[in-house]
Amino acid sequence: MPCKCRQRQRSRLGRRGAGEPFVVTGGAQSRILGSMPHDPLPTAAICYVCAMRQALRTARHATDNPARHLAVMRAAAGYLAHADAALCPARFSQPLYDIVRRETGVADPFASLKQRTNALALELRTEVRDRVTRSHDPLGKALHAAAAGNVIDAGVASHIDVHQEMRRALDETFAISDLALFQSMLKRGARLLYLADNAGEIVFDALAVDRIQRFGVEVTVAVKSGPIINDATRADAEAAGLPALCPVVETGSADIGVHWERASPALREAYDAADIVLAKGHGHFETLCDAPRPGLFFLLKAKCEVVAHALGCRAGALVLLHAPRLAALRKAAAGR
Repeated sequence: MPCKCRQRQRSRLGRRGAGEPFVVTGGAQSRILGSMPHDPLPTAAICYVCAMRQALRTARHATDNPARHLAVMRAAAGYLAHADAALCPARFSQPLYDIVRRETGVADPFASLKQRTNALALELRTEVRDRVTRSHDPLGKALHAAAAGNVIDAGVASHIDVHQEMRRALDETFAISDLALFQSMLKRGARLLYLADNAGEIVFDALAVDRIQRFGVEVTVAVKSGPIINDATRADAEAAGLPALCPVVETGSADIGVHWERASPALREAYDAADIVLAKGHGHFETLCDAPRPGLFFLLKAKCEVVAHALGCRAGALVLLHAPRLAALRKAAAGR
């Protein structure tokens, strides 16, 4: 099943008069990022800025050598000057990580970060598990924790108090919640494919898997086959204890989100057999949002304005969305 996010640029962007202005709010200001296209998630002008930031951040994780940082940024600028803006953001930005690997010689720039986020998450696991157990809705709280766990990544990068931020995030509510529908589909004998996102938060994914299994659901977790950003691999799944809970399969590649042209037979089989697919994070949203199968749910923190606008929520919001409802959310957002 190939990714359908690649569309012709002229039909996606059009002219200024072809669509409503794409206006999003960030802090005290609103910015016009371009015309809101008809595809679920565009590569917008602001994505170029984000791409350069990602390139520099990744280069700094790979090496302390300023000369290598400069080489990465020059190569990234060269790529972006000719990049295909008709690609969805996940595909658009992926070559930047190849550039970093080539210019620095470091295959896994985020290896140290992943180890630290796993360690921090394991420190928090008992407290979070207790919060889940004491909750009047343990399943909802476990899914909440899995989505909120993304603050660990940000916390390690910015040196904030991760324990405090995680507690605060657990007190947030889902801005978009299809929890009732999700729970109604958790029938005994049903099969669920859980597409994991990042290291660190995968520790809380294990708590969510445990709660889902209590409904008699057969769960399979998918992780990346190699390093890409700080996405979870089999080593991270093992650190979280997931293989003791359920089968763990690899995606077959080291791609952001799902790349069907490189997907492993194990991932294809699990995806096709699943009654429910729970896709975590931006990358999975960006690469699967154009094919909303009936049992597909997205679980994520809308970290950027482009994704938030596509979902019709504020940046930073937690979301549990039944994928077929995305079109209605986009229509409502366009009317605001």
